[in-house]
Amino acid sequence: MNLKAYTGCIALGAAFLAAPAAAEQFGPLEVAGFVKEEFSRCDNCSPTLVNPSSFDPRGVLTNVNPPLNQGGETRATTANLGLAMLTLGLSHEFDNAVKIQARGTSRVRNGGPDIFGHYMIDMYVGVSHPTYGSLDIGKMSTRSWTRSDSFAYPVGLSSPWAESGAGYGVVPEAIRYATREFEMSLGKIRFEATVGRADKRPPINPASSTVAPPSPRMTELFVQFSNEKNLVELIYQDTKGGRQSSFAKGAFYGAQGNTNGPAAATGYRPPSETLLVLQGNHWFNPAWKLSYGIKRSEWSGQQQQCDYGPVSAFGFACYWDQGGFNYAVDQKLYKARETDYMAGVSYTRNIWTFTAGMVRMSKAKTENPTEWGQSNTATFSNVGVYRKVPEIYKNLEAYAGFGRVDFGRQGPAPLSMPNNTAFFGADPRIAKSANGITIGANLKF
Repeated sequence: MNLKAYTGCIALGAAFLAAPAAAEQFGPLEVAGFVKEEFSRCDNCSPTLVNPSSFDPRGVLTNVNPPLNQGGETRATTANLGLAMLTLGLSHEFDNAVKIQARGTSRVRNGGPDIFGHYMIDMYVGVSHPTYGSLDIGKMSTRSWTRSDSFAYPVGLSSPWAESGAGYGVVPEAIRYATREFEMSLGKIRFEATVGRADKRPPINPASSTVAPPSPRMTELFVQFSNEKNLVELIYQDTKGGRQSSFAKGAFYGAQGNTNGPAAATGYRPPSETLLVLQGNHWFNPAWKLSYGIKRSEWSGQQQQCDYGPVSAFGFACYWDQGGFNYAVDQKLYKARETDYMAGVSYTRNIWTFTAGMVRMSKAKTENPTEWGQSNTATFSNVGVYRKVPEIYKNLEAYAGFGRVDFGRQGPAPLSMPNNTAFFGADPRIAKSANGITIGANLKF
């Protein structure tokens, strides 16, 4: 296969992210997906937490007695991952080239939804035309998650790159417009815009709110450029009124209003997040590929909130419905900004592929005097080998990898990590590094 045809297939699959490349067509019905089983072992991880609680999800507060979310004992641990995805699509093209379609995608992890509360990550209908582009409406996964995953998964770094930082992975209600591809002297380019929203999040006891919950709104812009040797993508996501976190794979979810007192007294403001990602692939030749990315995450900070639910005729109980994000012990909010990096290389020879990659999480810039992890760094590295197994099935792949994480200091994990043991299982409050091995098999259909 020549280089032009090779990269053309890659770019086409990236441009229309409807389903994996192994999709089967049965008349108007398209069926695609995968099933994978993976086993891993870490030499210095913390499988449990002491007194886990959503009150203090990062274990950074010092005024809690007893201390919550403290790291458990480090030891060699074994984990199992079973992940499956199924996409079903229906489409019909009319004689005038107008095409209508409906699509649904479900992801399951270890018997439950891959994304909490959402068995379905795509469920939308749309219309398209070769000249005017496409328009879809419904529930959709974001490009910030899915496209980042497509660049990082081949080098064994999907979770630390695609699931970290600001942003959200699924929008419950969205409208997406994508242009057709435009030919240029340097290559092809296409543009896409998505606007979405989520339901408001009122507390159990509405009378406890001094500031009403905000209306969650999202905007995501996506630009894709490709030519014979390059695939480059730019993603910008801006959200307001969503529950703040650094789990970029999570669903867009409304933030509770303010129950701590009047906004003028507490400094309350609706939470917001901004994400900017530039990432790409460069093919030196059909065998050698370079993957790279730079990600800038910004958070406004979010106050911890009680969800006051009635417990008896004598009063209300305070449930820490929202643990907050990057706020100080004095309840003041602080903005934060972090820039992270990804790089990887792969070499393919016949049915074998060899990879090496790294994700670097940097220190965050913030004026917060409370240590939320802004002073910490993390470096995830991985080397892997993949082999297609056509002796059993044409779309079966087996793989193995060796990974390592190194933290810059002992203390809470970098702000880009959703929690202290995300992605690898090592807790930086206890262990500064850990090693792990992974073996698995992936079947596409």
